[in-house]
Amino acid sequence: MSATTDRPARAQVIELWTGGDADQLRQSLRMTNESFAEYLGVAVRTVACWRKQPEIIPRPAIQETLDAALERAPDRARSQFALLAERGGRADRADCPGVPDPHASVPAAPSAAQAIPGQRLPADDIDDLLAHLTVTSIGEDAIQQIGQAAICLAESHTQAPARRLLSQVMPLHQRVRSLLEGRLRLSQQRELYRIESLLLSHACLLLGDLNENDLAERYGMAGLAFAREAKSDEAVAMTVLAKTFRWQKRLTESMDMARRGFACSPDAPIRVQLASQEANAAALLGDAARAREALARAERAAESVTPDSGLSAWSFPVTRRAVFAQSVATQLGDADAMLEAASVADAAWSAGAPKVSANWAQIRVGAGIAHLLNGSLDGAVAEVEPVLALPSSMRVATVTAYTERLRRRLEHPRYNGAAGIRELGVRLAQFNADALSDLESQED
Repeated sequence: MSATTDRPARAQVIELWTGGDADQLRQSLRMTNESFAEYLGVAVRTVACWRKQPEIIPRPAIQETLDAALERAPDRARSQFALLAERGGRADRADCPGVPDPHASVPAAPSAAQAIPGQRLPADDIDDLLAHLTVTSIGEDAIQQIGQAAICLAESHTQAPARRLLSQVMPLHQRVRSLLEGRLRLSQQRELYRIESLLLSHACLLLGDLNENDLAERYGMAGLAFAREAKSDEAVAMTVLAKTFRWQKRLTESMDMARRGFACSPDAPIRVQLASQEANAAALLGDAARAREALARAERAAESVTPDSGLSAWSFPVTRRAVFAQSVATQLGDADAMLEAASVADAAWSAGAPKVSANWAQIRVGAGIAHLLNGSLDGAVAEVEPVLALPSSMRVATVTAYTERLRRRLEHPRYNGAAGIRELGVRLAQFNADALSDLESQED
């Protein structure tokens, strides 16, 4: 009995893969989104977005992966792929997940040759082109309203629990994603990308407050990708990523991200924050010289920044600068500088600066640690006592990190037998335990 052999399919070369080409290969291989993603070693959401946006151009590394996948495909699949290409078939559309893959693909821009008509257009066609600029599936008012809502949510950041804010940020983010699927002008798409970057960055900040740092990183990276696509300010996404890296103990990455953000930031409060974040990460790494230089740079930047409400997620008032200055001084073991930072914050609050409860708690615990370093147990207890009454919904992760740091210090043998120390340690442990049972957010 003789075996029949299929005629080998003609070798194909794809000069530049598009999302549509990639999905045609998936169909030819009779694979689902999930199996194709595993076959290529990419995210499922990337494959889904190829189906949704066939015009996108995958990045060079994925181009090579697709080349290899086509080369090793069975003859039958390659023949099917060639047939689909001849027919100009496109993939069925499917919704992309809410969070884009920042390492996947980006919309392809037309070349100059494609943008210039090859011949003179009739007057009617010109009228149609002009009409496209004024008639779309979404009005300018709707985009402005979404942008204003994103600003309002950011302004509420320091005054509302994180879970509540996150439950408002996410539907707005989904609304933007749905609008991006409609008929948009380039200016509208770019504005929605800018708003999406802010929403994803805010979600990153809130998720970090809720101790969801791995998920926060994904949102922060997506926020940075959207800012780049919109050609808008990247500093906001960079500051939330610097914070996330710090809480993941990736201190060098945190420091470098903050420095990059400072370099590209406009003259705004976020620029002061980025320099302060660099200082904090440098101090944690033991680089005292870089920490002090970055703090000095933050102070110089603050001199030219116009004050804002002091309440936004992107605000960085003098009280927050004091928190970071105190943190750096703590790492350097400078008790006097720690107490000086607390005095600066207290003076600002006495003068009417908005009091963010998490910042206030950080300052108080930091001052308590300074009193311990100076040998004053009574001073430490007096500073920390009011913090223990903070509602569990406002015990942000950054506050519980401070109280845990203090609790561990109290376990040092030098405090054995000291009056009130054991009781304070127990209360600090309970403070953190209650926070974890109902963790909400306020501020870094």
